[in-house]
Amino acid sequence: MALPQRETPDPPTQRTAHRAVLAVTLLFVLAAVSVSTGLVVYTAWLHDLQNGFFALLFAILSVRAALSWVLWRDSAQPPAK
Repeated sequence: MALPQRETPDPPTQRTAHRAVLAVTLLFVLAAVSVSTGLVVYTAWLHDLQNGFFALLFAILSVRAALSWVLWRDSAQPPAK
């Protein structure tokens, strides 16, 4: 079943706010992925298995957040006509 099409486009302020939220969320996601990658490399460098499991779990959750962001961004895009 197709979703009903909107008759009027979103106002420019709403589109700008939506883009700002996407950009801020992307920054947080990129920061989480960067930190988690650093933690994995650091614990591997030190051969610290006790903290390595936490680093791997954090990395997996960060990647999941990044994938969720991509799906959220794609779902927010208007369908091509």
